[in-house]
Amino acid sequence: MLKNLWFQLHWLLGLPAGVVLAIVGVTGAALSFEHELKQWINPGIMTVAPQSGGPLAPDGLIAKLQSAYPERRITSISLSGDPQDAARIVFAAKPGDTVNKRGETRFVNPYTGALLGKPRGEEFFRLTTQIHRWLAAGDTGKAIVGASTIALIVLCLSGLYLRWPRSMSNWRVWLTLNFKRKGRGFLWDLHAVTGTWCLLFYLLAALTGLYWSYDWYRDGLFKLIGAPRPTQQGKPKAASGDDVQSKAGQKSSGAPKQAPPTDIAAAWTTFQREVNTYRTMTLRLPAKPAQALQIIYLDAQPAHNRANNRLLLDAQSGAVIEHERYADKPAGAKLMASMFALHSGSFFGTLGLILMMLASLFMPLFAITGWMLYLDRRKKKQALRTTKAALTPVPAKSGTARPELLIGFASQTGFAEQLAWQTAGTLRLAGVPVVVQPLSDLNQERLSQFRHALFVVSTFGEGEAPDHARAFAKLMREPLSLTGLRFGLLALGDRQYKTFCGFGRRLDNWLHRQGAQALFERIEVDNGDAGALNNWQSRLGLLAGTPDAPAWVEVPYARWRLCERRLLNSGSAGGPTFHLELEALDANQPAWKSGDLVDIKPCHSNDTIASILLQMNIDGQTAVQINGRQHMLADLMAQSILIDQTDISTASSAQEVADRLRPLPPRQYSIGSIPEDGRISLLVRQARHGDGTGVSSGWLTLHAAVGSEIEMRVRGNTSFHLPPGDRPLILIGNGTGLAGLRSHLKARITVGLVRNWLIFGERNAAHDFYYRDEIEHWQKEGFLERMDMVFSQDQAERLYVQDRIRAESDAIGAWLADGAAILVCGSLDGMAPAVEAALADIAGHEGIEKLIAEGRYRRDVY
Repeated sequence: MLKNLWFQLHWLLGLPAGVVLAIVGVTGAALSFEHELKQWINPGIMTVAPQSGGPLAPDGLIAKLQSAYPERRITSISLSGDPQDAARIVFAAKPGDTVNKRGETRFVNPYTGALLGKPRGEEFFRLTTQIHRWLAAGDTGKAIVGASTIALIVLCLSGLYLRWPRSMSNWRVWLTLNFKRKGRGFLWDLHAVTGTWCLLFYLLAALTGLYWSYDWYRDGLFKLIGAPRPTQQGKPKAASGDDVQSKAGQKSSGAPKQAPPTDIAAAWTTFQREVNTYRTMTLRLPAKPAQALQIIYLDAQPAHNRANNRLLLDAQSGAVIEHERYADKPAGAKLMASMFALHSGSFFGTLGLILMMLASLFMPLFAITGWMLYLDRRKKKQALRTTKAALTPVPAKSGTARPELLIGFASQTGFAEQLAWQTAGTLRLAGVPVVVQPLSDLNQERLSQFRHALFVVSTFGEGEAPDHARAFAKLMREPLSLTGLRFGLLALGDRQYKTFCGFGRRLDNWLHRQGAQALFERIEVDNGDAGALNNWQSRLGLLAGTPDAPAWVEVPYARWRLCERRLLNSGSAGGPTFHLELEALDANQPAWKSGDLVDIKPCHSNDTIASILLQMNIDGQTAVQINGRQHMLADLMAQSILIDQTDISTASSAQEVADRLRPLPPRQYSIGSIPEDGRISLLVRQARHGDGTGVSSGWLTLHAAVGSEIEMRVRGNTSFHLPPGDRPLILIGNGTGLAGLRSHLKARITVGLVRNWLIFGERNAAHDFYYRDEIEHWQKEGFLERMDMVFSQDQAERLYVQDRIRAESDAIGAWLADGAAILVCGSLDGMAPAVEAALADIAGHEGIEKLIAEGRYRRDVY
């Protein structure tokens, strides 16, 4: 809750303030080396050629200038310790001049006293300064800049909080930009990682920038530091004639007398005596004869470019009234005198100035990426609202005792949930009020509230309920009174398993035993069979009175290119296992999350198809028609089941062969990458049988050429997504199940979550330690708090992941007590049930059921 509040505040302030801060940042960067840039573009004006004999003394320079320009009053003269720098003078403003109220600054040859030309770039830098300080909009602009500066402090602190990791050992993730990411992931990375690099610079710039924005802030700083407020520039202390004469040992008597003229030569002699060497000095002439003369100077090796010293002299005698040295100031006074140097970064030397300039230049990056992230988020929210508006059930009419129809679903990979919402959408279009809920939320009381119910359920493994429906499956052991309930059931399954649609059939039988009546016979779906789904949809049309409802649009297969195939376990006693990478060929790359799956359309090898066609003496390039579309017979056969070749061989023509073919079912694989990687990676073991390799694994690992196209679609697997929040995570798996675990680790590492424990099993460490370099790197960098690799054949006694779980029962129990979730990925035959039995020894069977109900025990096993 608190984190969401900070997130909302972060973007709420960032969107409007980001634009202002981008302007302030760019202009601030342009001003970072203002003096050096002016010198570079003004040779012969701000720089001169040194001459023998050295520069003129200040009194000589002023005398020459006053002789040449008797009508102009000089208010100050600045000299540099660098013999190549021109001197700088300031003429008092002419009467009525509202543009140059502070006077006119000109450069002078310090060797001849000749007035040099006007420097280029003055107007540009003057405007840039005005934009930087108040958007060149007066008091209104100053208020906007001040408010945006406060917003910058809030953005820095809230951004830090939103990124804060559970372990500081994860600092490398904070500071590392992954250029392989694409889309929103790269934008977020660019925004967050660059922001972390710039955080201290922005806080420093904001906290010092407020010094010029608000009087209350400036006054508060002086009070907090305990430093005295300085006098305003041009109004030095001991400004009255009486004070000056008193401190010089001279007493006034009688009527006021006209003070003698300022003795600049005497003042210069005193300055040279007091100050051995200097980098720059500015001599400010008294505006009135009775006022003191002030010299502001930098030491030859100053602490920073604003570490000014101040020398106050009697204008007539040159006697020292006050000498205020930066080095002698208390720490608080030094800090307040260094405010501009801290703001610009020059307090830390040239490197600090450069770093602050670069940080300022990055300001627009945050405005741009922040807006892009916001617009993307807004677009997705709008799409979500549109989807919900289309699928959310219509509420029951007023006066109705209970809702019209319940749609309950039990999904392992997300397909059943998708069909449940599509079912809701179809009924909603017909005006039927529906409620959609997972079976895990249903009990007798809830079921008794409905007259009609539709169930969309998948079967997990050999007849089991999906993980999230196990609590409901336990409820099915008890007798309930469901008399009066009429239901329809869509059961999803895979005929490759012995107990096809096992859970759906058990649910159907149980509902009948409890007195519920079927609206129509159970519909069973084998691997997403389109005919069965059309049957279900037609039943919905009859139920809703809309037999002409639009057909459901199934997620189409897309074109992907097989970019990489790499053998990971050369020399292994097990089947060859390959790392595959695929990239989308279509413009819109589908989104996926860690834990999701892909459906791949496999193909037989060209040699297999050529051999069968040769035996039948049929040309594979013969065109055939299937569902109104034309195909080449060889291409159609490559994507079809060829088990009953006897039936095919009796066909008399190519079209008759095509009519007898059935398509190969798609093969699902766990995704081993995250969207930020830019590609989908798979971990595929080559299945070997007595008559060759498995169709799908053989095609992906052996027959499909690298660079060839693959038909594939992404399938959401909501039951194996990461649990929400930042709870610890225990990942358990074996074999190619490492793919799903790897994607979760990548996703967690990306957002800075490092309380991860990997328990993984295979045969031999020497051959079967997949992604070894990557995993060991994660452990070394602190992304894996614990790692237990179990290689069954590396010791005399066979050891498996379930054995390691029992050996670490105390540690696992402690992690569970700390709120950890458990994700299991790998083989259903052997590993998954053995792991669950080991976990039940630790948490108890009731504890396992509680973990499932809380979403803390999730599986993707096959």
